[in-house]
Amino acid sequence: MASRGLTKDGQFRAVYRKGAREVGKKVVICYLREGREGILPGFVASRKIGKATRRNRAKRLMREIFRRLEPRITEQHLWIVFIASFRPEHTNYEELFEDIESSMTRAGLISTHG
Repeated sequence: MASRGLTKDGQFRAVYRKGAREVGKKVVICYLREGREGILPGFVASRKIGKATRRNRAKRLMREIFRRLEPRITEQHLWIVFIASFRPEHTNYEELFEDIESSMTRAGLISTHG
């Protein structure tokens, strides 16, 4: 199965270096209007979050929320990185969804209706 997201270290670095950033309570969103491939997401959870199972759960939650919000994204060519700054065992899905949705709205990446 082909990956549909950011895969190369250089892509992530470009987003961090040249892109804009929107900081939420639970997730930091870095984005760069770039490329011709469409919308490419990346998901990051550092070791500060905990062991691999916790990091994987954090990324899984962010991936699922991205899938729900993707139809509302207004950009055509976008590299977007979601950086977890929450512990998955202390965060429920609804509050994480609201945090990501409001950050993306503030950044002008998604339409407000959907």
